[in-house]
Amino acid sequence: MRARDRLVLEAMYASWATKDLDAVLSCCSNDIVFVMHLPPEIIRFAGESWGKAAIIPRLRMIIDGFDFLEYRPVHIDDAGDVSHSLVRYRFRHKRTGYEIEGTMRHVWTIEGDQIVRLEEFHDTPRVSTFFELLAQAESEKPQREFPNIKRNS
Repeated sequence: MRARDRLVLEAMYASWATKDLDAVLSCCSNDIVFVMHLPPEIIRFAGESWGKAAIIPRLRMIIDGFDFLEYRPVHIDDAGDVSHSLVRYRFRHKRTGYEIEGTMRHVWTIEGDQIVRLEEFHDTPRVSTFFELLAQAESEKPQREFPNIKRNS
């Protein structure tokens, strides 16, 4: 991995962890492609989008909806033209207090000193279950048990 690429990724991670959307966007090319590999029918901000204008509302939904209790890369590696990273996260949904934690993988493409493509891979069943729980909580319908999801008061 080129030193400059690593600096771009570290700046991106630090900016996202502090919810500094302007700094996040400064790391991205104007025509960035962002793919969050989760079912968009369950998670409104999932799927694929092209360009800064398209990713801003998606990122804003995450920033506005969640407290970031932990967000840090635990491994960044270079595989030639792309970089791979593993991120440890713990988020709290602001309206319900429900928390989710885990790891996600990122695949990055950087050209010059800007990110042109980011693909994000999650534990799909875990994240889908969490968003199902959120939907139930917000609709105030009776909920089934989700033993791996904690709720804070």
